[in-house]
Amino acid sequence: MTTQLIRAYETIDQTTLEDFYMAVAKSIEKSLIQAGATPGTDYTFLDLYKLAQPFVLETFKKEGALSVPASWA
Repeated sequence: MTTQLIRAYETIDQTTLEDFYMAVAKSIEKSLIQAGATPGTDYTFLDLYKLAQPFVLETFKKEGALSVPASWA
């Protein structure tokens, strides 16, 4: 089993931007690994998040699809 860059998670809150972003990036990473890519060699964390960005932004544009926290604690 290839060690993935994005850690495994048990549950996420898909109504929050940060969790949804991570879930999309994780899905992209799984696809890259299935295609034969090597984490850290063929792609980085930043690559995953850049690839996830269009999907996340499109979902975020939909009214009420995601919430953004009022506090950045």
